[in-house]
Amino acid sequence: MLNDSTPSETLILFSKFGIKDWSYSIQLNRWFLKPIGAWPLSLSVTFIDKIISICLTTISSCLIGFLLVPCALCTFLDRGDLDAKIKMIGPLSFCVMAAVKYYILISRGEAITRCIQHICIDWERASNYYKDRKIVVENAEFGRSLVISCAVFMYGGGFFYCTVMPLCARRMEIIDNETIRAPSFPIYRKLIDPRTSPYFEIVQFLQCLAGYVVYSVTISACSLAAVFVMHACGQFQILMSKLDDLVLGERQTNNLDSSDKRMGDIVKYHLRIFDFISWIEQLFNEICFVELVGCTLNICFLGYYLMTEWERNETIGTLTYCTLLVSFIFNIFILCYIGELLAEQCKNVGKTSYMMDWYRLPKKKALDLTLVIAVSNAPLKLTAGKLFELSLASFCSAMKSASAYLSLLRTLTN
Repeated sequence: MLNDSTPSETLILFSKFGIKDWSYSIQLNRWFLKPIGAWPLSLSVTFIDKIISICLTTISSCLIGFLLVPCALCTFLDRGDLDAKIKMIGPLSFCVMAAVKYYILISRGEAITRCIQHICIDWERASNYYKDRKIVVENAEFGRSLVISCAVFMYGGGFFYCTVMPLCARRMEIIDNETIRAPSFPIYRKLIDPRTSPYFEIVQFLQCLAGYVVYSVTISACSLAAVFVMHACGQFQILMSKLDDLVLGERQTNNLDSSDKRMGDIVKYHLRIFDFISWIEQLFNEICFVELVGCTLNICFLGYYLMTEWERNETIGTLTYCTLLVSFIFNIFILCYIGELLAEQCKNVGKTSYMMDWYRLPKKKALDLTLVIAVSNAPLKLTAGKLFELSLASFCSAMKSASAYLSLLRTLTN
């Protein structure tokens, strides 16, 4: 019970993060999910909260449809040259990605609730020990930093694309000797012609709201994955601390029942972490597949748009597409990085089991560690649709694929 910490350290830690303040780790997730109605209904406290969540879900779905349907009609029904079609495919693919991820988040509300409840229990257990509490808080802070970085890049690129570029960028289309502004996302003109006032202002306002929804969906999916995986990594670190204490406790006392209890606690803790990882995999494998494949294609298109705007000396367009390009690359990197980190932490449990002073344990106790080592050598990994493992190697492959597609696209359009 906090015996290994100084009173000042304990006071600082608990004053910053209350003992029962487990919501600290998921606070940012709640901020992103609630406005778009993706926060699980089972976590809503009152009946009014549930009604508000349902209304926000309906509004967000309509806004996504407002982007997706006109953009799809414009892409497939409007006649235009190849360059114009390519300009439309990028926004369309991003809207399709957002719609699929939003549906998955809404339909997996119970799975999200189960993971959050798991985190709540782990925080309550860690509140009794300063070392465990410190590990949980440090991993929560790192998860929050990933979420904040993702939000800054995505909202930054979205702000330029949905607001600055439509209002400030030069447009080549001229009607009655007047330069006509175009909305941020393509729209089918047989439904509504947004080239004149007040239709442009109405469409632009609705597209800005819809843009906030689709960018929030992307941030929400990546932030949930980052927070959940970082929590699992923290639990692995606590498990390794328990393994170190196994030998230390055995050297301090000859009570065999006590050592048996500690070994049983280690095995149960290990299995509990594996259960949590399996829940994360079931929840996010489809989302990760959509994100990995979709972002790879979007990086290709954004690279093409960036070079096109650069050749035209369009400063605002170049800055916008550059920001969006960085945000999409960062999204893939986050998913691949946390997948690599999780697999590495799982393997580290086996390394800790071997590197500890296991030879000081009784023979039967030392043999019990072989199972822990064997399980750790075959770690659970996050996958994209159960087809690709999320790792830094996958990130490099995605970047190479995007570069190859971009080179092919440039060849076809030149």
